[in-house]
Amino acid sequence: MLDAATLDSLAAAFAALGRLHREAPDETALRGFRDLIEDWPLAALEPEGKDSAAGPSNAGPSNAGPSNAGLPSAGLPNSGSSSAGPSNPGPSNPAPAGAAAVGEAGTADASTRTRWHGGTDAGRAATGAGMEQIRESARAGETPEEIRRDHDLLYGDTAAARVAPYESVHRGVDGLVFGEATLEVRAAYQALSLQAPKLNQEPDDHIGLEFDFMAQLTLQVIDALYGDDAARAEKLMTHGTDFLRDHLLAWAPQMLDLATQHAQTHFMKGVVLLSIGALDSYAELLDLPFERP
Repeated sequence: MLDAATLDSLAAAFAALGRLHREAPDETALRGFRDLIEDWPLAALEPEGKDSAAGPSNAGPSNAGPSNAGLPSAGLPNSGSSSAGPSNPGPSNPAPAGAAAVGEAGTADASTRTRWHGGTDAGRAATGAGMEQIRESARAGETPEEIRRDHDLLYGDTAAARVAPYESVHRGVDGLVFGEATLEVRAAYQALSLQAPKLNQEPDDHIGLEFDFMAQLTLQVIDALYGDDAARAEKLMTHGTDFLRDHLLAWAPQMLDLATQHAQTHFMKGVVLLSIGALDSYAELLDLPFERP
């Protein structure tokens, strides 16, 4: 049986990480994310093997139902009904990066969300290591400018990328963007009436957009559960399982492993490690193999 509290935790994690892969945080978002890292929605293992949280961070999820607003649209804006002809979504309406997504995605804010204790030991160890890197970033006084520079050099925002953030580059025969994987990912988005914010200008298969897609799909599952529409919830979860297996898990572990080697700041290393932990958690929930390099 699908559990809304578990899905809420996963949606929050994937929303925050998708946003941070897409764009470096500004000063406000950086401070907020650091403050909220102890309320990270997915449980972690400390280096000595002890769970970082003995139990849920509070009594349970909010009983008010899922957020009507869904995710802030810094990732995939809604493209309108898939049967209504050409979409006209208008510009995306970004909200503050990072920390805001932790608080806004799903049914509960970070102070009341139940921390999910799923995932393998290896995945929760990656989450613990990621949390420690975010703490170390604060202790070291890393600035938004330093993190932005690292994000730029890592993903090629304005220069040659150390690690390409696009699925098609890692999976395509010629290693170019806008390959077959890009079109497959676009079709998966369109099935949920979503589209990349810069359609035909930027590849749809950026790791941040794929993370954001899993977050938005998960919120739609929660909506269906609260609406007593079990059939729709199961259909959405099947779509999410297919996407996770055929796309994210087929390339992101290798890409994230490269990113851990090339990231220069504690903050970006933390984002990458938290992403490994999040993928492990969702894969474990869906009984999918998570193969690390």
